[in-house]
Amino acid sequence: MEIVHIAAELAPIAKVGGLGDVLHGLCRALLQQKHQVKIILPKYDTLDLDQVEHLEILTQDFPTRFDGVVYSNKLWKGVVDGIPVLFIESRHPKRLFDRENIYGYDDDLTRFCYFCLAALAVLQKNPCDVIHIHDWHTALIAGLVKEVYPQIEAKVVFTIHNLAYQGLCRGEDLDKVGWKSPQLKESGVYNLLKGGIVFADHVTTVSPNYAQEILNSELGGNLQTTLKQHSRKFSGVLNGIDYRYWDPEKDPLLPYHYSSANVQNKKEIKKELRKRLSLTEEDCPLVGTVTRLVPQKGPELIKASLLRTLEWGGQFILLGSALDERTYHHFSNLKRKLAGSPHVHLELTYNEELSHLFYAGADLFLVPSLFEPCGLTQMIAMRYGTLPLVRKTGGLADTVFEEKNGFLFGPPTAEAIHTSLDKALETWYHKPKLWRQFIQNCMRSDFSWNHPAEEYLKIYHL
Repeated sequence: MEIVHIAAELAPIAKVGGLGDVLHGLCRALLQQKHQVKIILPKYDTLDLDQVEHLEILTQDFPTRFDGVVYSNKLWKGVVDGIPVLFIESRHPKRLFDRENIYGYDDDLTRFCYFCLAALAVLQKNPCDVIHIHDWHTALIAGLVKEVYPQIEAKVVFTIHNLAYQGLCRGEDLDKVGWKSPQLKESGVYNLLKGGIVFADHVTTVSPNYAQEILNSELGGNLQTTLKQHSRKFSGVLNGIDYRYWDPEKDPLLPYHYSSANVQNKKEIKKELRKRLSLTEEDCPLVGTVTRLVPQKGPELIKASLLRTLEWGGQFILLGSALDERTYHHFSNLKRKLAGSPHVHLELTYNEELSHLFYAGADLFLVPSLFEPCGLTQMIAMRYGTLPLVRKTGGLADTVFEEKNGFLFGPPTAEAIHTSLDKALETWYHKPKLWRQFIQNCMRSDFSWNHPAEEYLKIYHL
């Protein structure tokens, strides 16, 4: 099949969150099964071009009509880790993609609506079997293909990575696009994500449990009714992780390597991590988390776990950036208060190399999210034999199972996470044989992209 993905992110060259990782992993898995796959991406000024091979201009001038004006674009082609990518360079006078960041601007809606129209201009000259679009940034394409561009006969698959971001807009915003369907309206405003649900041939989200949550709970928000109306074409497909990149047997960012057959070197990495973070070397559990410190990720529950771990005589490490000022100051104050402690290290930034040491060196890995469409960090932790402790929500509940490969808690309260943490630490201290069995269960699980790719191929063929 010939499959074209259109998205705002692609790891490792334009990554903000899990969306970029999913595009990379899924496309590589589809290519390995001998399908023709390419990605259409904005040519951001921040692209890591060192990781783009054979970059060259494909077309010097292809037009895009937007807000009544025809603008010229450049189309580039390149290869990212074996994946063919088309890059759209906008010549719009407002420099839509020549900026310091991928998201976070007042005109994000304009930027990605323009990108959708430019991508459709590319598709008109490059037909394919399946157009796979991702999140609100490209959701507009589903309606445009069905109602404005009937010459594009491809099937449209739409994946919701996080329902919390919906692309709310006004009628005048859609006037710039030249198409404004009443079916996009929800609660008095136009909603691009709703348009993706309504007009796509099939809609997926990134785990089976999250699919049920947004259908049947408040997590569906104002789109719950729409999802139920289109439930026959809606399903959850669990994400995977890249087993080439996340591999404790070959990871170049680890000082030692190990496998499920011999995990002895995991203890050596724990020692190295402690040295790097100025923690004492002693017989106690090392509890860690790698996260963005945003409300969704449960920062208050992380703090409650930190204090509880210290009560047990354990050590706690955190790696993650705080994106809002209030949370940053809160954790900065906590870091100052605990400065010099041989049992705590808070790293309030992100460091890729250090993240690998966290995944491999920790004993227990926390993911206390208030909601989590899929979650990748718990899968990575398990790949490295680090037991996850997670809230029973979304994709976390699809991957972590009590008394098998980790620990779960229900209500998002300090009391609930304390109960689960107590059980985990009691197991570490007093049931080492059971702990080792859990490590084996984690490392022998299959969270590669092989199975998700098969699921998507079934959907493409429907």
